[in-house]
Amino acid sequence: EDEEEEEEEDNGEEDDASYAADGMDDWDDEDLDASFDGYEVHPGDWSPDDDDDDDSLPPLAEILPPAARCVLLRGDGAKALMPHLRWEMQSAGFEPAVFGAFTAANQNATIAEVASNVVEAHERHWRLSGDPESPANSKEPESPYAETPSSKAMWATNTAWEGEEGWCPADAVPVLNLVTDAATVPDPPPFGVGDYFREDATAIVALDGVVGESLRAALLDAVTEPGWDHASADSPPTPKWDRSTTDGINGTTEEDSEDGHEEDHVGESDGIQSGSYGTFRPAPGSWGLTESALADVVSHPSTSTFLSRIAALYPEYHVRTMPADALEPDGVAGASPGSSGRRIATAVANAAVYGDDFKWHLDADPAALPPSSPFAERYGTYVNRSVGRPLFVSALVYLNPAGWTADMNAETLVLDPGTGTGVFVRPAPGRVLLMDQDALHRVSTPSPSAGVPRYSLVLKLCFYPKDPEARPRLSRPEWGRPVNFGTARGLSSPFANDGESRA
Repeated sequence: EDEEEEEEEDNGEEDDASYAADGMDDWDDEDLDASFDGYEVHPGDWSPDDDDDDDSLPPLAEILPPAARCVLLRGDGAKALMPHLRWEMQSAGFEPAVFGAFTAANQNATIAEVASNVVEAHERHWRLSGDPESPANSKEPESPYAETPSSKAMWATNTAWEGEEGWCPADAVPVLNLVTDAATVPDPPPFGVGDYFREDATAIVALDGVVGESLRAALLDAVTEPGWDHASADSPPTPKWDRSTTDGINGTTEEDSEDGHEEDHVGESDGIQSGSYGTFRPAPGSWGLTESALADVVSHPSTSTFLSRIAALYPEYHVRTMPADALEPDGVAGASPGSSGRRIATAVANAAVYGDDFKWHLDADPAALPPSSPFAERYGTYVNRSVGRPLFVSALVYLNPAGWTADMNAETLVLDPGTGTGVFVRPAPGRVLLMDQDALHRVSTPSPSAGVPRYSLVLKLCFYPKDPEARPRLSRPEWGRPVNFGTARGLSSPFANDGESRA
C-alpha cells in the first residue's frame, strides 16, 4: 500500500475518490487535511500484492465478491467526509459503490482483503446475500429501518403440501416459453471492468402443474379468508382488503402539454408518470391487501411452499424474496419517488374486478434503481439478466378455482413495445406466470359477466446465480428453446411508440 502511495505521488496522479472530493467548496481547507487518502477499488485492481508477475495468484472469483465496487478511505479527514464524498461521487456520475475505511484492525491487510470485508459487512447490514447459509444472513438486519414481514428476506425449502406430498419439479408443464422486448444493452462483467454490450430480451414463462388444487385453495384462503364465498362475492373481504393498490410506473409527475391550459394539467393522484419505457398514467386504486394482511399472507405456510417450489425449479440459483428496503434511496422504506410513502413490498395480492383501470407497468428494473440504494451500491445499476448479478423475477399464481371461462377476461397482457404487439396469459387454477420484472405488462379488466374478482398472488423474487460467472435466465433447457417474439425475432414497426422502446 505504501509503495502504491509513493508511486502515485511520484507520478502526480489523483485517484477517483480524491478527485470527487475536489470542488466541495463549502468546507474549510483544514477539513481536507493531509490525512485524506482514498482508493476507488474495482475488481480489476484487487490483488493480494503488487507483484504483477506472480502467476500463482488465485482467480478473482476466489478473493472478492462478484459485481462489486468499493471505495476505501484512510485518515480521519476522509472518514469524516465519507457521507459528503459519497454524495459528490453519485452526483458526478460515478457508478454506485460500497464505502469503507481502513481501521487499526486491518491496517496490515491487503486492499483485496479490506475491500472484501467491507462489501461483506454491507451485505450483512442490509441482508443482501442470496445464500441463506451466508454469514451475511446469520443474524437479523442491523438497519435502523428494520424489515417488516412484508419486506423481510424469505427462503423456503419444503415443497410438500397436504395432498401434494409427492410434488417434484418434473410435474411442471410449460405452456408458454418466450422472449421479447429485445435491445442492445450494456453488459458489465462480474469481475474486472470494461465496456461490453449484448443482445438482450425479457423472458416470459407460464407453467401448469406447479401449484396443485390443494395448495391453490390454501393460498386463496390465505389471501381472502377460510369459508369466503369465492363463487358469488363480488368483492374481496374487508377490512383485510382495501382500494389503495396502484398499478403504474414510479416516476415524476409531468404535464400533458405545455400550452398553459389548466385542463391539460394533471395532479399527483392521477398524474402522468415517467419510467424507463415511456410515460404512463398510474391507475386509480384497485383492490389490494392491507400491509398487515399482506404480512400475514407472506408468512403463511402455503406461501412458503409456493416459494419452495419455485426455488426447486431453479437449483442453480439461490431464490429469495427481493431485499425490498435495500432498493430504496439510502435504504429508507417508502422513500422512492412516486411511492407516496408506501414501502416496496415483496408480495402483492390482486383482486381485479370489472371497472378497474389497469395500466402498463413494470414491477422493478435494476437499471433504474436510485444510486444511493444499498442494493445498487453493492451490485451496481444494471440491466436485468446481467452476468453474476441477481435476476429480478415476478412469480404470479392465479388462485380462482375452475370455472373462469374465456369470456370473463382478466388475462395478463405482456407488451413488446418495439412492434406494438404482445401476448396474453389466461387465468387457470394454480397456473404460475414467471416474468422478468422489467417486462412491460398489465391486467386485462374482468368482463361484466365475471361477477367475482380474479384473485392472484405475486411474489417479487431475486434469483442469485450460484455460479458468479453465469448469465441468469428464466427459461430452462428441459422446457425447450424459448420462442423469439416481436423484436426478439428482429421485427420492428414504424407505428410503435418510440418512447416505449428500450433501444
